[in-house]
Amino acid sequence: MHKEHKEDNMQKYWNKLEYPKIVERLADYASFEVSRELLLALQPKREPAAARREIDATTEGVELLRLHPLYTCGTCRDIRDALRRVELGGALDVTQLIAVADTCRASRLNKEFFSQLKGHFPQLVEQAHKLGIFRTIETAVDKAVGPDGQIADGASVRLSGIRQRIRMYEGQIKERLDNFIKNPNTAKFLQEPIVTLRGGRFVVPVKQEYRSSVAGAVHDVSGSGATVFVEPLAVMQANNELARLRAEEEDEIAAILRALSAVVASFGEELERSLWGMAKLDFVMAKARLAYAMEAVPCQLNSGGLINLKQARHPLIPGRAVPIDVKLDSKLRVMVITGPNTGGKTVTLKTVGLLTLMALSGLHIPAEVGSTLSFYSKIFADIGDEQSIEQSLSTFSAHMTGIVDILRQADEDSLVLLDELGSGTDPTEGAALAMSILEHLHRLGAKTLATTHYSELKSFAYNKSGYINASVEFDVETLSPTYRLLMGIPGKSNAFQIADKLGLQPEIIERANSFLTTDEQQVAELISGLEENRLQAEQARQEADLRLAEVAEQQRQLQNREIELANREAEIITKARLQAAEIVSESRRQAEELYQQMKSELKNAAPQNKSVQGARTKMRQLQEKLQNDLPAKRYQGEAPDRVELGQAVEIPKLHQSGIVITLPDQRGELQVQIGVMKVNVKLSDLRPDKRREEKESTGRTKMMMMSKARSISTEIDLHGMTVDEATHELDKYLDDAYLANLRQVRVIHGRGTGALKNGVMAYLRKHPLVARATPAPFSEGGIGATVVEFK
Repeated sequence: MHKEHKEDNMQKYWNKLEYPKIVERLADYASFEVSRELLLALQPKREPAAARREIDATTEGVELLRLHPLYTCGTCRDIRDALRRVELGGALDVTQLIAVADTCRASRLNKEFFSQLKGHFPQLVEQAHKLGIFRTIETAVDKAVGPDGQIADGASVRLSGIRQRIRMYEGQIKERLDNFIKNPNTAKFLQEPIVTLRGGRFVVPVKQEYRSSVAGAVHDVSGSGATVFVEPLAVMQANNELARLRAEEEDEIAAILRALSAVVASFGEELERSLWGMAKLDFVMAKARLAYAMEAVPCQLNSGGLINLKQARHPLIPGRAVPIDVKLDSKLRVMVITGPNTGGKTVTLKTVGLLTLMALSGLHIPAEVGSTLSFYSKIFADIGDEQSIEQSLSTFSAHMTGIVDILRQADEDSLVLLDELGSGTDPTEGAALAMSILEHLHRLGAKTLATTHYSELKSFAYNKSGYINASVEFDVETLSPTYRLLMGIPGKSNAFQIADKLGLQPEIIERANSFLTTDEQQVAELISGLEENRLQAEQARQEADLRLAEVAEQQRQLQNREIELANREAEIITKARLQAAEIVSESRRQAEELYQQMKSELKNAAPQNKSVQGARTKMRQLQEKLQNDLPAKRYQGEAPDRVELGQAVEIPKLHQSGIVITLPDQRGELQVQIGVMKVNVKLSDLRPDKRREEKESTGRTKMMMMSKARSISTEIDLHGMTVDEATHELDKYLDDAYLANLRQVRVIHGRGTGALKNGVMAYLRKHPLVARATPAPFSEGGIGATVVEFK
C-alpha cells in the first residue's frame, strides 16, 4: 500500500514532465493488446541494476532490428478470455480457436527464430527459450477449420456424412422447386420465378390471390401483403429431413468445438506463460522501434549524481529540436538557469527530467552516444502555472504549495526541477526565498535545477561551492533566442541592448544605466566578461580541434606510408629470394641428374656417394631457409586478443571485412562470414573493423545514415542553375550521399555552353570526399553528366 501511494504521489510530477505522452507513443508500437497493456504500465525502475538491464534489453532490440529490419513477433492474439473460458469448462467458438492457433504458431516461430539467431542477444534469447511449442493445437485447429473460417467437412467423419446428405436433399428440393417455377401451369401463380429461404426452409413467392391454388404451408407474408411465401407440399417432407440434418450438423459442430476446447484447456498454463513471454518480447521490440524513430541511444546510468547530456533533444518537440549539452558532476548539486522568456529555460528542465525518467524506464534517449544520467529514486518538478480558480490560489501561492510538498520529501536521492523559482511576488522577497530554498535543497543533498529571472541569484550561484550558473543564449542582432544552453555563464538581461536596437534614444539608455547600483553594474560587467571569455575559449577550442584533426591525419598518413614502404621492402626481398630459390631449385635439379649418373658409375665408391648425398642435403636446407625467411607483409593495427560472436573484423590478407561466427579453437583458428562465404582464418590475421566501429560508435549518426540511405537519390540534376547555385546544392548532396554510404553518384549538368560543366568539374576536383570524376557512359548521359566516385 505504501509503495502504491508513493508511485501515485510521483505520478503527478511525471505528468508535469509529460512522461505519459512518451508511454502512449511507445504503446503505439505494440503488436497486440497484451504487450500494449505492459507498455502502458511502464514506470521508472526503483533499482539502478533493473534500469540498466532494461536499457541493455532495448539495445538488443535495436541491434536485432538493424540485422533483421523486417522482424515482428508474428500473429500473436490476446487469448486471455479464451484461456479463462476453457479453464471454467466452456467451449470456444471458431474465432477464438483461430486466435489460439495463431498465437501457438507465433510462439513456435519465435522460439525457432531465436534458437538460430547469430549474435549477442542474451535477454531476448532467454525470453524466447521460455516459449512453448503447441503443434497439437496447431494441427487440430488447422484440420478442423477451413480457409473460410468455418468448421471444415473433414473435422470429423460424422460431420462429413451429415453434410453430404444435406447437399443431397438440397439438390432434390431445388430440382423440384425449379420444375415448379418453370411449369407453365404453376408459374402463373408466382410473384417471381425464384426460390428463397424462410426460417431455414425452401419456399416460393406466391401471389396472394392464388394462395389457395398452391398446396403447402405459408411461412411468411411480404410487407404489402401481396406476396405469400409458400412451402409446396411436394418438398415439405424433404425440407423436414433437411431441418433434421441441419440440427445434427449443429450438434456435431458443437461436439467438435468442445473437443478442440478440451485440447486447448490441457495446455492452459503453458499457453498463458507463452502468451506473456510473447508480450515481453514485443515489449522490448516496441522500445527498440521507439528508439529507432527518435534516433535515440543507450545512456550510461550511474549512482553518483553525474549528469552529462551530449546534444540532448526533447523528444516531444515537433520538428528538429535544438540540442543542448548539460554537464553536472557529483560535486555540483545546484544549477541556476537564467535567460529571456521563451528562450528554452523550461525546455531544458523538461529535457533533463524527461530523459532521466526514460532512462530509468529502460528506454534509449535522444542524445549522442556517451551521454550519462544518474539514478534517482524520486524526481520532483514544479513547472508551469498551477493556479487554481477553485482553490482561489495565486500563482505564487500555487508554486509555493508545490515547493513545500517537494521540500517535505526531497533527500540526497532526489532530482528537483523548479521553474521560475520565487516568481509571482515582490522581487526582493522572491529572490531571498529562492536563495534560501536552494540552500536548503543543497543541504539535503538533492540535485537541483532551477530557472529564474532574478539577477541576485546569478551572483549567489557564482560565489558558492556546489553551485553553477547556466543560461540560454540570446542573439541581440536578431532579437531572438538561439535555445542553446551555456554552462557556467549567467544570463544577461540584454534590456539596454534590445532597447538600443529598437531605437530608444541613447541619452535615455545612458540615464537608465546610471540608476543601476554599483553591485548591479559589477554583475553586468562580470557577465559580459564571462561571455567574452567563453567566446574566446570556444574559438580556441575549435582551432585546437582543427589542429588535432590535422595532426591525427598526418600521423595516419605517415603510418600508412611507413607500412607501404615496409611492404614494398618485403616484396623486393621476397622477389629476390624467390629468384634465388629458383636458381637453387635449378641447381638442385642439375645436381640430382649428376647424382643419379654418378650413382650408377660409383657403385663401389661409397665415400664419394656419401659426399654427394651430403651436398644434396645442404642444398635442400638452403632452399627451405630461403622459403622460410621470406618477410611477411605488415598491416596497420594490432590483432585482437579475443573476439566475440557477431563482432565486425577485417582480414587484411584478403582485403575483406566480415562477421565472427565461431570463437577461436585451440589452434587459434575461427570462422568469419564474408557475404555468403564462410572462411577459416587465424586470430592473428584479424584486425578490428575500425570503419564499422566508427560507424556504429555514434547511435544517432548511425540512425542518420540509415535515414539518408532510405531517402538519398543516386543522382542530382543541376540543369538551369548558375555555377554558384549548382556548387551549393552539390556540396549538400555529396555530404548526404557520402553519409548514406553510396560508392558513386551521377551529377547531371547538361551540355549547353559548357560553363556549368566546367564549374562543376573544377569543384569536384577540389572536393575532399571525391576520389574520381569522369564523364558518364553514353547510355547514362554522356558528356551531359559526370560519374563521381567517393574515397
